[in-house]
Amino acid sequence: MNRETRAAKLALLARHCGQGRGARFARRASGQPPVSFGDLAKLPDWLDAPEAQRARIAAAAGLLRLRRAIDTELSGPRLAALAAAVGEPLFDAVCEAEVPEIVSAEKLPSPERVLAVGTQLLEAALPLALQDQFPGARDDAAARGLLARAHAIAESLA
Repeated sequence: MNRETRAAKLALLARHCGQGRGARFARRASGQPPVSFGDLAKLPDWLDAPEAQRARIAAAAGLLRLRRAIDTELSGPRLAALAAAVGEPLFDAVCEAEVPEIVSAEKLPSPERVLAVGTQLLEAALPLALQDQFPGARDDAAARGLLARAHAIAESLA
């Protein structure tokens, strides 16, 4: 990580996880994990992105996670409803992408559930140090990898 990238990540971390003495004491007192330099590399670029961009990344992540279910779905109306919910270009881009290893074999859920899965992945990928702001943060490396792909797909359409 070069100097500029590290400085930007430090600023991002400071915005989302206070670093003053009081903040560190509060983290210890509440049993939260301390912030480490390793957390810098785990901070996603989309953390400070506008809500619309984060929603698009979450939608792409949910679609990627459920990609096997999308590929096996026979109902045209169900696929059309999902495509309408996330946008045709994003749906098509995800369906053209290589199927990731971390995919679910479940039946295709409703469009709302696909978006909820993506939102859960957004939080799961975040470092544990951000649990106070994002309760679903789990430092999940697999989710981080899936989100990196989703972010690339969403950005390619912007």
